[in-house]
Amino acid sequence: MNIESISKNLSWLPKPVIRFFEKRMKNIPAVQKMVEKENEKLKATLEHSLKPYRGKYDSYGKLPQLGVDRDKILADIQKMHDQEIGTWENGFVSGGIYNGDREHIDFLNKVYALNSQSNPLHSDIFPSATKFEAEIVSMVANMMGQGRTPDGAQIVGCVSSGGTESILLAMKTYRDRAREEKGITAPEMILCDTAHTAFDKASHYFGIKQIRIPMTAEYKVDVDAVKRAINRNTIVIVGSAPTFPHGIIDDIEALSNLALQHGIGFHTDACLGGFIVPFAEKLGYKVPVIDFRLPGVTSMSADTHKYGYAAKGTSVVLYRSEALRHYQYYTTTEWPGGLYFSPTIAGSRPGALSAACWAAMLSIGEDGYLKATKAILDTADYIRKGIQSIPELEIMGDPLWIFAVKSKVDTLNIYEVLDHMSTRKWSLNGLHKPACFHIALTLRHTQPGVADRFINDLKDSVEYVKANPGNTDGLAPVYGLAATLPFRGMVSDILKKYLDVVYEV
Repeated sequence: MNIESISKNLSWLPKPVIRFFEKRMKNIPAVQKMVEKENEKLKATLEHSLKPYRGKYDSYGKLPQLGVDRDKILADIQKMHDQEIGTWENGFVSGGIYNGDREHIDFLNKVYALNSQSNPLHSDIFPSATKFEAEIVSMVANMMGQGRTPDGAQIVGCVSSGGTESILLAMKTYRDRAREEKGITAPEMILCDTAHTAFDKASHYFGIKQIRIPMTAEYKVDVDAVKRAINRNTIVIVGSAPTFPHGIIDDIEALSNLALQHGIGFHTDACLGGFIVPFAEKLGYKVPVIDFRLPGVTSMSADTHKYGYAAKGTSVVLYRSEALRHYQYYTTTEWPGGLYFSPTIAGSRPGALSAACWAAMLSIGEDGYLKATKAILDTADYIRKGIQSIPELEIMGDPLWIFAVKSKVDTLNIYEVLDHMSTRKWSLNGLHKPACFHIALTLRHTQPGVADRFINDLKDSVEYVKANPGNTDGLAPVYGLAATLPFRGMVSDILKKYLDVVYEV
């Protein structure tokens, strides 16, 4: 981004607005220099963290003239695996690895190996894939309303590649239904600022305008503001169960009632909580109803590869009726290559992932999910009390197992605390608006000693930052810069630098 790209084509604006921009843009050269300086520092930091194998292994920027020996390939992969497993196996990562048990992983790997050639696109060749996916959907549907709605309709769905695709599919479905049934050509979705960024991606991909609603003091979507935002172009309202940033469950019942009253769709995003909230309810925890028992809920997303403990790459999107699901499908009848149809965005898909997901759910069973949920929530209670014992810190809202932590005092930079935690091997999620970080608790954190280690390291990190403010070479300056830059395109440029480094050989 440069001054020219910002200032061009402003002539159509009112003169007072142009003068406002010109005044602000006087500071752009200084800001640009600051951004360029931080970009160089960021690139050096990222190259160190994202490319640790440079110089340690052979690098392949093009196909080797002769094929590399398979034993060497396996040996190199094993070495990298052995180095990386230490970053998550001991429970120092927020989310990311939700089970991690060696026996469970070995079991899923065996299932994957047996199905490595499977492709659900070719259901005639791999009918096992259709069995696996149909039963995955049915099992999740039974978790989300006993498999049927209160009026007896069957809950249906599809298996996707992850939470983002589940959300994309649902939003595409509502767009197409609104266009077909209501003639809406300028569709809008209503969602809170805390809704997952996959909805923003859906907006970008499918041309759905976002109507953003602020969060309340309890970090939930403002229901009254949602009510005021509904108009004739609204195609769907979104609620989170829970939100990714703060782990808070929106008022799903109130939101879905609004959708029902206005005859529009409502999507519960339970990608993160779909395999926790139902079992927490059965365990007696005070959690709200988030599923199809509410008449206004018309779709849901739940990630099997998170707390469902499947291998990475599967999620489920559910619908209240087959008629609604039909708007998700893609079919074509005129292609010279024959009749073509696909339930999700991808054509060919790895059937091995669906097989591994099916196997994971069967092997764990309801009893296993109940035990896992109880272990996570017991650990969460313990960690909650530990964080609350640190006077400089505050947990945001009243979450169940995902804790967003901010500073109570202006003199403590929470990002510097985050950086210092990383020196103690913790990989936590930095958040902003407001400045905070979070930890999403998993089965890895229920291991003996992990919770105590987290609390002690957090206490020590707070004390270190208090005694050494500004003494950090981590991402704290980057987060600070991102929070204060007036032009968000500059922040986007910083993120693109990250992706550039990812693809450097």
